[in-house]
Amino acid sequence: MNFAAFHHEPKSRMSYACDGKTIHVRVKTAKNDAARVSVRAVDPFNWRPAKEGSREYVFAVETIREIPMVKEATTDFHDIWFASISEFVWARIRYGFVIENHTERYFFGCHYTADLNGKEEEKDNVSNYFNFPYINEEDIYKAPDWVKHTIWYQIFPYSFCADCSECTRERHGTLKGVLDRLDYLQDLGINGIYFTPIFLSPSDHKYDTTDYFRVDDTFGTNETFGQLVEEAHKRGIKIMLDAVFNHCGYEHPFWQDVLKKGKNSEYYDCFYIVDHDKAPDDLIEVDGAERCNYRTFGFTPAMPKWNTAHPVVREHLLQAAVYWAQQFHIDGWRLDVSNEVSHDFWREFRKRMKAVNPDIYILGENWDDSMPWLEGDQFDAVMNYEFMGPVWNFIGTMPVGKERKRAGNATQFQNDMNELMISYPRPLTSVMFNLLESHDTSRLMTVCENTVEAAKLAYVIQMTFAGCPSIYYGGEIGMAGAEGDNRRPMTWHISDSQRALKEHIRRLIHIRKQDPCLESVETAWHCADNDTGTVIYEKTCEGRSVYVILHNRNAVDKIELPESLRNRECTDIYREKRIVFDTELVLYPYEFYIVEI
Repeated sequence: MNFAAFHHEPKSRMSYACDGKTIHVRVKTAKNDAARVSVRAVDPFNWRPAKEGSREYVFAVETIREIPMVKEATTDFHDIWFASISEFVWARIRYGFVIENHTERYFFGCHYTADLNGKEEEKDNVSNYFNFPYINEEDIYKAPDWVKHTIWYQIFPYSFCADCSECTRERHGTLKGVLDRLDYLQDLGINGIYFTPIFLSPSDHKYDTTDYFRVDDTFGTNETFGQLVEEAHKRGIKIMLDAVFNHCGYEHPFWQDVLKKGKNSEYYDCFYIVDHDKAPDDLIEVDGAERCNYRTFGFTPAMPKWNTAHPVVREHLLQAAVYWAQQFHIDGWRLDVSNEVSHDFWREFRKRMKAVNPDIYILGENWDDSMPWLEGDQFDAVMNYEFMGPVWNFIGTMPVGKERKRAGNATQFQNDMNELMISYPRPLTSVMFNLLESHDTSRLMTVCENTVEAAKLAYVIQMTFAGCPSIYYGGEIGMAGAEGDNRRPMTWHISDSQRALKEHIRRLIHIRKQDPCLESVETAWHCADNDTGTVIYEKTCEGRSVYVILHNRNAVDKIELPESLRNRECTDIYREKRIVFDTELVLYPYEFYIVEI
């Protein structure tokens, strides 16, 4: 066996507490290397006298439990094995792994890997067991229960015009316009709205905040926003705002004071001035380029970066967050550029927010692996761009010479999605913010080269995977646009093909809400066929299974069905009819099924 591929980390995404008596554990082995894996678990204090009346103690190896592990996922290079270790009354556990194939058998422990052939006693050496010292319930990851059942709709307020078909930049979106379209969103099945920034700012995008306590005049007033929240809540729709706490706008009064007074400003240390011998707004040379004499978001002069360690900054931002949560009862905060702000600030942010509302959703804007922010002390989840990537790579197109061709690598899609599923603890995966497009990316329809049927498959994937689906405004009608052209005004007069896409998404949302299997983390793959662009995966929960069949090719193909679907009568959940499968299935261009046996 490949020992270098054996991998486990205690108290991590590979070992975490689910409740006061249960931990989940994962271990990695080389792909196709192990045939069976089990975990041996025991209370570390189970010592007993060597014999009656003796002062010599030995470990009670008979109390060690061996639990078979299941192969949770396969990626490009690894198999990942999973087990739930439960009912440890004293909430402390030591454990190690027995890994075997047809000829080899090893014990994988925290200090070394032992060959068990002829040395069975090695599997009982508790000193070589990994340690989960104690399950402290206050450290257990907890997200609001409502989140995993939420279908989000992201609104870029400047462009969400609710009453015109030929919108120009002279006619902006307003909060009143959103309020007027709440019934439209409710009919679509939306029960959560995420607004990009709405606070006073000189820009269209509002990521350069001037006043964190005031709605921008372009959108309305604080009172209008309060009415919007109230009406949304009546319809069962949650509201999430965008917190831009990494930086402020150039016109923010603190920064303006620094520009006027320099070092004499009481806010001078609220920002990061690079060369203190020069004025804050001087230019300096760094790496052969002229730059601002202060840190910014990217190299954007209009966005000076906050020093969130400074008590004045910290209290200013935290009071703003409390204000909107306390006075207007918002349900969530999306945190802009969250990975550039200190962990210390976000820990304090979480404490203050959860004190106001324990059920408020805290969502970070991280584009990469985000486990350091998701250990229960900072965010509830992040915007899951790592979900978007594999879907784009499978459904979208890629340049090939002078043309673009659909990528459609089914095996790579399976491996990438599996890699994502094991990147986080299972409870966390259920509340990740799964998006297919956003205000910072190209539109899905552009990625799909305006192929509506391919876009439909992307939404099937999104609505049948664990995590919270998010629709970027206009995505439901197939609005297009490359990055930089992705914030066009909302279109309300739509074509038949746009209406068909909207109804498709509406149908998917409905069946997702009706069937808990579709949001389950339990996912098994039965087919990943590169020749036909076909994948089949199974979602399970509560003793039930739902199968998703996706054919990502503009052609007619015939596939062999997995054993569990052959010659079976099924319910086509999407189309609401009974169907009978043979041993093979003919699939038409971009056809899909969502079925239950």
